[in-house]
Amino acid sequence: MSKRKTPKVWKSESPEDSLKPNPDSYRDESPKSEENASAPDSYRDDLPQSDLNKSGPDSYRDENPKSEIKEMEVHHHPEVEKKGLKEYLLEGLMIFIAVMMGFFAESIREHITDGDHEKQSIESLVKAVASDTVQLHDVIVQATGSIKAINSLMGLKNQDLTQAGNKQKFYLFSLAGFSNDTYFRSNDGALEQLNASGTLRLISNRGTVDSIFKYELLNKNIAAQEADDYFVFKEMLTTMAKVQDLTIFQDTSALRKQVVGAGGVQYTFTGNTLPAISGDKVLMQAYFNYASLYMATKSVYNYRLQKQLDYGRRLIIYLKTAYDIE
Repeated sequence: MSKRKTPKVWKSESPEDSLKPNPDSYRDESPKSEENASAPDSYRDDLPQSDLNKSGPDSYRDENPKSEIKEMEVHHHPEVEKKGLKEYLLEGLMIFIAVMMGFFAESIREHITDGDHEKQSIESLVKAVASDTVQLHDVIVQATGSIKAINSLMGLKNQDLTQAGNKQKFYLFSLAGFSNDTYFRSNDGALEQLNASGTLRLISNRGTVDSIFKYELLNKNIAAQEADDYFVFKEMLTTMAKVQDLTIFQDTSALRKQVVGAGGVQYTFTGNTLPAISGDKVLMQAYFNYASLYMATKSVYNYRLQKQLDYGRRLIIYLKTAYDIE
């Protein structure tokens, strides 16, 4: 029995359904799409032509107006104005002037600072010299007293020292002449500071520098004479201890001490009996020899003290005037 074929029935479609794509019909109408699925541009078959144009190499230029490209090209490489030789020379001259002005300003500042430091050092020196003059005066008074006492002692050389009056004078003059070993000690801290700090090189006035050097030299001369004086003084004391009894000067019952100004101590014997004086002629000759030598060295020392005192006073006046110091 043969099969009957069912006739195809076509359904009416609405306008909306007719616009919907039919997948089956699309595949039937484009059988080659499956064969070309592996082609590089196959994915573009289902894209509108406008979308394909956007992915092309000219799509960037299509989206950017040419006015923006021209604006970028204008500011890409700005031109640098070239300077002439005169401009370079002017700039160099201005730099040179600026450097020189800085150098001059620094030099002026250093000059002012050095000037202040110099004046302060000179003020310290003036104070030191002033203190030296006070000490010099006191030492001179004591040295003068010693010289005067020794000179009176030398007058007893040929006298009878067994007599009470001569014996008393011998003790008093020897004590006054040889008990004083006071020496001058310069306040040289300011001078040492001047030398150590290099302030002397800052003093432009050569006369001021020479004056300071001279004062320092006189101090050294005094120190040298002091060494000679002290050597004879020690020999004198050794000989003196052999000639007379020195313990009497510590006996308050036989001797009275009285301070007299800056000249030292004045002694007065209150007892009539004094220890005997050596009768050895050789020893007594050595005693008076040392007394004479000590008076000579002390006189030279005193002369140098007096010379330094006079020069120190004049130096103070000179420095105060030169540096306007009150």
